[in-house]
Amino acid sequence: MQQAYITAGRTTDPQYGELSRYAEGDALSVLTAGLEANKKQGLIIKGEVVLNPQVTELSPPSAPETAKIRDCLDTSGATRVKASPEGSPFVDAPGGRRVVIATAKRTGDVWKVISFVPMAVGTC
Repeated sequence: MQQAYITAGRTTDPQYGELSRYAEGDALSVLTAGLEANKKQGLIIKGEVVLNPQVTELSPPSAPETAKIRDCLDTSGATRVKASPEGSPFVDAPGGRRVVIATAKRTGDVWKVISFVPMAVGTC
């Protein structure tokens, strides 16, 4: 899901089809809203984001339908910048390592993130 968001953010495409492949419900709404906000401001994502997701819980254990996922998302190598060179300067908040807690739900053979909460930079 995060990789799809980053890819969509490189061109700021709120309708990027891969987002709905990995997220739905509240998670998809948050991702789309973030891209729409960036698009209004003329911003794109540049640089590299390092992902390290780990499944921390499956429920129920015998036939999992939900999963809790913890990531230490590292955005220290990425930033948002103006899409056009002639655009006004933009200063993004500093990136860094932050915990992201997500919940994924299985429907048939497909897992999708339904919610996620990013914590403050410096939490991992």
